[in-house]
Amino acid sequence: MFNALIIAALAAGPASSSPYADCVLANIQPGLSDRAVLLVQHACAAKYPASYAEAIELERRQSVQRQAQFDADHAAAARSANAAAAAAQAAADRSAAQTKGADPK
Repeated sequence: MFNALIIAALAAGPASSSPYADCVLANIQPGLSDRAVLLVQHACAAKYPASYAEAIELERRQSVQRQAQFDADHAAAARSANAAAAAAQAAADRSAAQTKGADPK
């Protein structure tokens, strides 16, 4: 599964051609085991080290962007949950105050 993600990321990368990505895509075939895919990746990395370094840097930058987006989404969800909890607590407090005021004691 991880290898499929790498291949998809390489295929969806920048418009300019990458010898490493081209090598990987040209040598990956349906039905290859994860081990075979790993061997293809290693062979292509050895054959095109500069292009491989660029691909790794691209993946690192994309990972940083994905993490930043995740963190922002997580913070927004936490703020929303906290606001909902505060609203629910306020409603419960109002209900309790109304019930207490209605007691004939």
